Amino acid sequence: MTDPNASNAQGPTNNGPGRLPLSVTDLLLIVILALGGSRLLLPVLLQPLGITPMAEGGPGTGVILGLLALQTAFLFAVIYGVAVAWRGVTWADLGFRPIPTRWVWRAIMVAVAAFPLVSFVSWLQMQIMGQPIQNPQMDLLKPERFGWDLYIGMLLVAGVLAPMVEELAFRGLLYRWLRERLGIWVAAFGSALAFSVMHGIPGLIPAIAVLGLVLAWIYEITGTIWAPIIVHGIYNAIVTTILYTAISQGAPLPGAGG
Repeated sequence: MTDPNASNAQGPTNNGPGRLPLSVTDLLLIVILALGGSRLLLPVLLQPLGITPMAEGGPGTGVILGLLALQTAFLFAVIYGVAVAWRGVTWADLGFRPIPTRWVWRAIMVAVAAFPLVSFVSWLQMQIMGQPIQNPQMDLLKPERFGWDLYIGMLLVAGVLAPMVEELAFRGLLYRWLRERLGIWVAAFGSALAFSVMHGIPGLIPAIAVLGLVLAWIYEITGTIWAPIIVHGIYNAIVTTILYTAISQGAPLPGAGG
């Protein structure tokens, strides 16, 4: 196993656990089950309750947060069921290895630096396109009011739960699988592109892909999935805090509708 105290962990594969025993079919099965469950099954199950998250004037923020948490938990269950329980992949195989304390602080600094970088990419894209970027998820996620309960709930979902499961999926699973078979560059750009596309915001694909590259980079140099989880969580916490600060001040939200 990679020495977690080494100055350079040499990536998630070198001197670490064996090759992921997953085929292309296994990955496709995970994608199909995850998409089918999160995009189709859960909304269908919620329909009898009168919950239509994407409808105009739909449910409150608390319900939306609950749905997002449920979708994230379903993705975790799919990965666990196919990769861990069925194929015998270990948590260490997926990157859950100790992280040195110094890398915790470095990951926090990377997250803080990533925010202006991603913002600059979004700004640059707007200059090239000549129009603002539309973000329909902003309409979905913006709270109907400011409340500490909603803010803390969003932090828990967006800053803790989602980063853990998404990093497990895109860095621990997809990045590592691609790196072992196609090399570091295909793995970095391929996982970053998949990460951005799966967020479902066409106008933000370049910006989110840049964030995905940052997350792949820190996973590569540390060899532990905890590093990108920290970066991802802090980044989302920054975005959430800015969102709720704007709501509390009555400021307009960029990318949102009326």
